[in-house]
Amino acid sequence: MLPLAVLAATAAAASGTVHLTGTAYEFNNTKVVLSGAQVRVAEDPTLGATVKPDGTYDLKVPAGRRITPYINAAGHHTIYLQTFTTVKGYNLEHVNFQTPSDAIYTALATLLQVPLGADGNPQQCAVVSTFSTRNVRALDYQDFTGYGAHGVLGATAIAQPALPAPVYFNKDVIPDRAQPRSSADGGVIWPVVPTGTYTFTAHAATTRFASFTATCAPGRIVNANPPWGLHELGLPNPARFNAKTYTLTKLPKGARVTVTSGGHTTTYRGKATKLAVAIPLHLRRTVTIDVTANPYDGLRVTIAPRAGRTPKVTTTTLPLGGGPPTR
Repeated sequence: MLPLAVLAATAAAASGTVHLTGTAYEFNNTKVVLSGAQVRVAEDPTLGATVKPDGTYDLKVPAGRRITPYINAAGHHTIYLQTFTTVKGYNLEHVNFQTPSDAIYTALATLLQVPLGADGNPQQCAVVSTFSTRNVRALDYQDFTGYGAHGVLGATAIAQPALPAPVYFNKDVIPDRAQPRSSADGGVIWPVVPTGTYTFTAHAATTRFASFTATCAPGRIVNANPPWGLHELGLPNPARFNAKTYTLTKLPKGARVTVTSGGHTTTYRGKATKLAVAIPLHLRRTVTIDVTANPYDGLRVTIAPRAGRTPKVTTTTLPLGGGPPTR
């Protein structure tokens, strides 16, 4: 059984500050974390955080901003992440840095024939991502790294504005120009990318992926690494809510149900596929019911009181791995 997926985008401070949290680790050895590394934001280098001894970091940034985090770590090549747009009230979790050592970076650049400048950085830009399974989307670092190969087979990707076809990593985690689409590793790279802002999208016959934005400049390596980047979207939540009986049915296996009202939260968790939710007869406060379970998107039911009328019931989706609710 996979651990239960809990909504990753949690309420941020009322001040409009958003937290980016995750783990910084070595590309070819997930057991090596980059303690003491510095995380910064390309658009505002005054914003930053230091990686803790356990490899985790907590970067505070303003809400409503486009940000491109990057990392400086001794003995490792500087890596930029995808460009995020922060939203007030929603933190970004599991924003990991998958960082190659200087030796591995040089070997990959040589293998891909990437033109390098005198400083060892690409003369232009390179963009890397992974087609990653939804099963790891909301896992903590220990469970994420313990999952094993998390790539999705048989996917392809394109860029907009258009770029030459990318190079896919084979099952041995080596960029292979003979590989026509993604392997179980899931890696993909555009080795030479001109300056600009690009949107990368993925395609597969049997599943759907999130897209991501990369901001390219000379010398940058952008790694939109898992569980972000080209991650598989969550499955539709099968749970259903009966507004007349306040009953949830078709709860997915391992579901967690949280009921919040007036600052008080009650959590239900078990093997049942049906649950009657206790709602006050004379509803005076809004009640929010969240149903979450990996690998599904979350289901949010909001019940709002209306004077002299039946309460208003609204249903929204909570994207697996975090983000604002959507219709």
